[in-house]
Amino acid sequence: MQSIININDQPCGSGKTTSMIEGFQQDRKYLVIVPELTEVDRVIEGSKSVPFQQPHANDNDAGTKTRSLENLVLNGINVVATHKLHENLVPLAKDGLLDDYDIIIDEVPDVVKQVAEKSSTSIEEFYVDSGYMLVDQDTGLVTPTTKWWSKKDHVNDTLDRKILGHAAGGCLYLVDGKFFIWAMPKELITAGRTTTILTYQSEGSMLCAYLRKLNILVEVANDNHQENTFRRKAAELITICDIPALSKLKLSYTGQSKGLKDNQYCQTIVTALKNLRGRQLKGVTPENILITCIKEGWYKDDKEKVAGPFASGSRLFKGAKWIANTTRGTNNHAHCSHLIYLHDQHINPFVARWLGDSSQEFKDAYALTELIQWVWRSRVRNGQPITLYLPNPRMRRLMEEWLGLL
Repeated sequence: MQSIININDQPCGSGKTTSMIEGFQQDRKYLVIVPELTEVDRVIEGSKSVPFQQPHANDNDAGTKTRSLENLVLNGINVVATHKLHENLVPLAKDGLLDDYDIIIDEVPDVVKQVAEKSSTSIEEFYVDSGYMLVDQDTGLVTPTTKWWSKKDHVNDTLDRKILGHAAGGCLYLVDGKFFIWAMPKELITAGRTTTILTYQSEGSMLCAYLRKLNILVEVANDNHQENTFRRKAAELITICDIPALSKLKLSYTGQSKGLKDNQYCQTIVTALKNLRGRQLKGVTPENILITCIKEGWYKDDKEKVAGPFASGSRLFKGAKWIANTTRGTNNHAHCSHLIYLHDQHINPFVARWLGDSSQEFKDAYALTELIQWVWRSRVRNGQPITLYLPNPRMRRLMEEWLGLL
């Protein structure tokens, strides 16, 4: 099993994906993991001499995408799939079936995430003391007992089946007695003949912190001259603006979640966006406006057809494009010229502590990395100017420092 992860750390829009496609060799087997289905199509269409296949849910022999993915790997076929399917490869990785593949991951995948929160009393009384779950005292690793497996259908209304599923894969941990954290198994990270990750600002990712925690060696390839040139060009293309009416609002995930229940908070955002649309953004084609905030603030229901409390009355809901603040690795919004970033990005503190790095330096690096990745979904990736509205003082400072404007 390989012991080194290769990280190709180059600026957004520098052609990492194109170089990957052009570099495929016929005598190698590849497993390529990309963020979006559009990127799956890009790999398949762009690689002519080295054919790729993607998992299909309607495959008569497979039935589901996961089973189709397994069949493709078992048959030694070059595979391209999305990040969503990546963790489904854990059983194959543990069985060594990926060992002869060159694995290339376009953009950093989720390696650690919070999956559930319960009260410490509930976990202790209903899960542990009742004999359904074991928790390692040193690592926090959660293991479901035989009792839980045998009675899972009967206790489904009380015990979280999602927790059972994650724990069954050997990748669930309990933090502070109440937070369940999923972590990508080491076997999947180190699977493959080689593993290469294409990204930017990797030091701000949870991946590098997790690799340090696992004592996995990393080789990072970057170019200081290319980096400096990239930043200088970015400073010329990006105009950063404030939204003064929102500068004092708490725009962290927790702050926005609480704000959803506060009419004054919501109205402050709506009024600010409405004024922005009618003044600074007057004359801008709505389809060229990109915005992010907490999803529940923009959409009222799961089908995403009704405006949420931040969007209703903003004059931006129809036309402007909302995307999650963690969106990366897609060119679908490369026409957007005006961006509104309603976030104060923070890594989950329990995840940071579990990773072993709660330093302010890491927190700021994480926030900046997420912001840069989001901004480069716009037309700036094509060398065209953009206007970026950053109402949160911290996020604006981090961006301006990175651009060399402070």
